[in-house]
Amino acid sequence: MADLITITFDSSRVSAALERLAERMSDHGPVLKAIGDALVESTKRRFDTGTSPDGNPWPENSPVTMDLAEKRRTGKSRIGGEKRYGNKPLLDTGTLKRTINYQVEGDTLYVGTDRFSEEWPGGAAVLQFGTTHAGRGNTITIPARPFLGISVEDENVIEKTVMDYISGLAD
Repeated sequence: MADLITITFDSSRVSAALERLAERMSDHGPVLKAIGDALVESTKRRFDTGTSPDGNPWPENSPVTMDLAEKRRTGKSRIGGEKRYGNKPLLDTGTLKRTINYQVEGDTLYVGTDRFSEEWPGGAAVLQFGTTHAGRGNTITIPARPFLGISVEDENVIEKTVMDYISGLAD
């Protein structure tokens, strides 16, 4: 089984809306799926804008990373002919962005990625949280570039989605 990293958030607005939903609805699946769709799209947009859920920009790629990307673009160390996205952080091949998905289990919504494998030592957690122990000899620092999480805009979307479902139940 893959490692699991949990990122939680606490929002009184979203919690209140979800409590109202729970009072009126026994099957939360449809609303959780709608929220999941919205959060996946929001998370994927972060890769395009290079920003964390809190709106802070991600650190730029290091010169070493940009040099490796250039070598890949010129064919010297290109891997499998994959399309490259330039020097934008976390978008070298677009694999991580493409693996963002959601899953509903009962009354719980999970949004994340499956990039926690032997192929990705440390997986997406290294990219989300950063590390000071990367590379040979554990001497390379990779800065955190949070892509998972709930932004203020996401909170608004969640609240609106829940309220729309509640309104629909009252009709």
